[in-house]
Amino acid sequence: MEGSKIHYVVQGEGSPVVPIHGFGASPYHWRYNIPELAKKHKVYAIDLLGFGWREKAIIKYDAMVWKDQVVDVLQEIVKESTVLVRNR
Repeated sequence: MEGSKIHYVVQGEGSPVVPIHGFGASPYHWRYNIPELAKKHKVYAIDLLGFGWREKAIIKYDAMVWKDQVVDVLQEIVKESTVLVRNR
């Protein structure tokens, strides 16, 4: 999201994994999974726009905004083929 600050946690080395939290959550919800995933992967746990520690933008949040944010993170931060993980 151009011009917005982003909060994310990075841990581990190896092929990248990006866990994506659900509605009303934050990377904190992955706190037990991140150390386990980080044993074999580089984990980028992002904070979606409008949640957790993320800067609150003055826009309407919807699935397209979050999709665009994930794409931006993949292209600008991760920069390689990635496994995405979601929660239920």
